Amino acid sequence: MRLRQALETLGPTFIKLGQILATRTDLLDPAWTEELEKLHSQAAVLPWEEMAGQVKHYLKDAPENIFASFDSTPLAAASMAQVYRARLHSGEDVIVKVLRPGMQKTIRADLRLLTYIAGALEAQSANLARYHPRQIIQFLATALNHELDLTQEASNCERIAQNFASSPRVIIPRIYQQWTSTGLLVQSYLPGYSPDEIACEPELNGAILAREGARAFMQMVLQHRLYHADPHPGNVMALTGNQIGFIDFGMVGRVSMRRRDQLLELLDAIARRDSEGIINVLIEWADAGELGIYHYEMAAQNFLDKQGEAPIKLGKALTDLLAMVREFQLTLPSDLALLFKALITADGVLHRLDLHFDIVATLRPVLKSMIGQRYKPQNIQRQWQRISVQTLNAGTALPQTLRLFLHRLRSGKMHGELHITNIDKLSRAMERAAVTLAIAIVTAAFAIGITPWLMQIGWRILGIPVFPSLGLAICALGIALLVIRLRR
Repeated sequence: MRLRQALETLGPTFIKLGQILATRTDLLDPAWTEELEKLHSQAAVLPWEEMAGQVKHYLKDAPENIFASFDSTPLAAASMAQVYRARLHSGEDVIVKVLRPGMQKTIRADLRLLTYIAGALEAQSANLARYHPRQIIQFLATALNHELDLTQEASNCERIAQNFASSPRVIIPRIYQQWTSTGLLVQSYLPGYSPDEIACEPELNGAILAREGARAFMQMVLQHRLYHADPHPGNVMALTGNQIGFIDFGMVGRVSMRRRDQLLELLDAIARRDSEGIINVLIEWADAGELGIYHYEMAAQNFLDKQGEAPIKLGKALTDLLAMVREFQLTLPSDLALLFKALITADGVLHRLDLHFDIVATLRPVLKSMIGQRYKPQNIQRQWQRISVQTLNAGTALPQTLRLFLHRLRSGKMHGELHITNIDKLSRAMERAAVTLAIAIVTAAFAIGITPWLMQIGWRILGIPVFPSLGLAICALGIALLVIRLRR
């Protein structure tokens, strides 16, 4: 709680950092991520007097000249922007999103500080380096730069709308480009209900909405490879006619073809409870260091044991998978953490629409179809063509590489680096052994030199020769010490 409050006090950069860390359930304990998720809540509202200048600056005109009506009481207030309701002179209801003043200067200064701190932490601590702090800050900088330019959000929205142009049940807001700029966004207003409100609307069918929402979101991830990265209940709406609507595309995720194929393999392995398939994907994903295959086997079996024999629930399965990754220290790439968090959030929203919805059953035919498409002859042919081109390019560069290698070898200018683990400990151990050996030799030399002289002295105690007895005791003690050191 104190961490969340501190981040809120430090401002929008640190709030965004907390929101990103809330997605890293592969790194942080659930108690931390659950608290950080509360950073998504409403921020303090700036009065209209402070925002009016921003609106006029970005519109390049007074609001009353563009809108027939403009409600100066914000619908929502986030850490970086505030959202207002308005109506165009043509009669269309719209949403106007405006950046808060002074954001760019503050955020750039914060990012410079965080970049320096992340670099210092990664350089000085091997344990912290495992969490890739510089990569997290780089991801944060990219996300913030996109949010500082509302044309990016507009572009994301239009691209996703184009992807769903032939899907009448999926509604994406229309962007009004003539008034949209880096600091202000105008889009159509979607009159709908949150997933928690559909029980009060008899014309809405939760089962249909959940099915259409699941298909739409998985279509974003697996087919379009451009998805809504923050599908919480405030950004997913139930519309009349059992249509599903998505709003607020400030944070989107992109999935490469390779990552998409890996995700297909993982979801298929989870659905079939195939531990070997899970292990294969984890080996490709995880930054595992020196972990052996038995660690992966233990991790996969531990994960499947938690699923039990009941039908698998995607949200719980992915949550358990991230917990297993954290427990076995298999750090995931940041893009996967964002994707998994989005899938878990979407699964939670779908269950609000329909408590008994089985997303795995809905996905099973989709997964089967898409995995089958990967192995169609034309797709395999395209893969071989890519491999052939890559091999040809590598072969073209090989003669020059060999020529350079041989030239450096002939001129004696070959350089290499050899890293031997714990070489410093080995050198210290050899130094101690050499000192011990030197002391032993000097002591033995002195003992051999003075022993004949001591033996001539006939001192006795209770009839027992003193120096022979003392020499025997010292010899026994030395042998005992030698045995102890050899065992250590």
